[in-house]
Amino acid sequence: MAGETIDQALTTQFSSNVHNAAQQTKARLRSHVEIIPITGDKFAYDGLGSVEASEQFGRHEAVIFSDANHTRRKISRRRFTLTLPVDAADVRGALISPSSQYAQVCVRAMERVFDRVVIESMFVSVYTGRDMDTAVTFAADGGSTVNATTGLTYEKLLEVGQNFIDKEVGTELPEDLVMGISGDEHTDLMKENELTNGDFTKQYVVEKGKIAQAAGIGLILFAGAIDHPLLSVTAGTRDCFAMSTRGMAVGMSKEMGLKIEDRSDLVETTQVQIVFELGAVRTEGVLVQKVQTTD
Repeated sequence: MAGETIDQALTTQFSSNVHNAAQQTKARLRSHVEIIPITGDKFAYDGLGSVEASEQFGRHEAVIFSDANHTRRKISRRRFTLTLPVDAADVRGALISPSSQYAQVCVRAMERVFDRVVIESMFVSVYTGRDMDTAVTFAADGGSTVNATTGLTYEKLLEVGQNFIDKEVGTELPEDLVMGISGDEHTDLMKENELTNGDFTKQYVVEKGKIAQAAGIGLILFAGAIDHPLLSVTAGTRDCFAMSTRGMAVGMSKEMGLKIEDRSDLVETTQVQIVFELGAVRTEGVLVQKVQTTD
């Protein structure tokens, strides 16, 4: 390491530890969304709507143009930071050890940020138009809301599936359908014979203790009984979600930038700081559904 200062060496080693930890503790939604690089504070996510062919009834007829609907949605960049003080006595073990708990907690905090940004962007208004200044609500965007406040049942899963089928979601294009739920909803589903009884399914759910997929929809479990749950709860109603893997786009301009520096204003203290910049947007309303349950 000739020519390197101690700080540079620590930063290099700790960055490697963070990277390795991230491979083990990825955000639960990272593999279910589209990730694109962005620059600037605002970024345009451009898409193209469907078109229809016209029938010709004679020879040498005039050309009929079809109007392709170009769409544009704004991704606003959000900045998150995590800063930890490390005492001089703990610097080497905390930053260089491959099993460093500092690396683990840093990664887990930022990966939760990834999931939170995606989930918070699912049902809010999106900004569209050439200048991305026209607000479109979730309902006006074609988003569906399923009322499952009396319990998430097999019939409610079928309703979610029907909503997708009726909007041509998940029928032909290469996409998967996933649903984010908490322990409450998972317990409800564990009581459904259609999902646990061997006469209906061969997934042996009871032996495994968890349901990984139900009615063709992959289930993603999030903690519900914590101070800041990722699935929001308002007045006793939890907003779960069902979405296509084409439904959300995440723009990332900074993948966990890391800096380690001495704090001269504190006694023998080293500061570890991670910065994460990203934003998310709903790509099309029909690709996302709100499933409301009771907390």
